[in-house]
Amino acid sequence: MVVIQGKDVSGRVYKKLGLPSLQYCWDSCVKEQQCTGARWGVIQGDVAGLCLLLSGELSVKDLVKPKTDDGKAIHVIAGRKQPLAPKDGGT
Repeated sequence: MVVIQGKDVSGRVYKKLGLPSLQYCWDSCVKEQQCTGARWGVIQGDVAGLCLLLSGELSVKDLVKPKTDDGKAIHVIAGRKQPLAPKDGGT
């Protein structure tokens, strides 16, 4: 997975997962063939958050700074799946 620095991403959401960490979110996307990217949201100071697995064409957009109803910041990290390089180094 490659983090899209300073941007957010949208696409067709096909799964919403409450997960204990960002790494679980990325791993879930990498394991699923139809996943092209993921969006991770976590309340500032927490570790567990919401993972949105996306499929199809991804749209990159400006990063917004959402907040909870009580004013806590929600940190959003967007990523896209990186194609795997050939293992043998050949073409």
